[in-house]
Amino acid sequence: MSEASKLLFRNFDLIVSGFFLCITVLVVIVNVGLRYLFQSGLFWAEEVATSAFIWSVFVGSAAAYRYKMHIGIDFLTQIGPRAWKDFIAVIIDASMFIINGYIVYLSILFIQANKLKRTPVLDIPAIYVNLALTVGFTLMAVYALGFLYGDLRKLFGRQAG
Repeated sequence: MSEASKLLFRNFDLIVSGFFLCITVLVVIVNVGLRYLFQSGLFWAEEVATSAFIWSVFVGSAAAYRYKMHIGIDFLTQIGPRAWKDFIAVIIDASMFIINGYIVYLSILFIQANKLKRTPVLDIPAIYVNLALTVGFTLMAVYALGFLYGDLRKLFGRQAG
């Protein structure tokens, strides 16, 4: 595997989220400019911008979780002896894995329930928009599992490597 491939794979969530954020911003700016200059915008701009924003938010939240940038309950992990902190971290990681796994399951049910639904303007299958939930929460579940593994190793005396 080349270095570029490794870099792309390692930063998949950031690249996907950034790509969709750029699409959102570009479509909105172009549409605002067209409305200002020609008093008419692109009829599909709102749907594309909203769909891209949904992908950016859900995949971006996974990236934020990977870098531990979400708001957390830090005061729980700051009190008590080291073993207590490590135990609380394991509980939090296990809870996050279970919650995110459950949301992945719910998102699959949601997609199945709406498999025939199409977007109103472009008439594309809504699965392409709804899949953002599954991708984002699957990534978060995978990251939570990785955090759980590392924190279990810390709890039982071996540093994660």
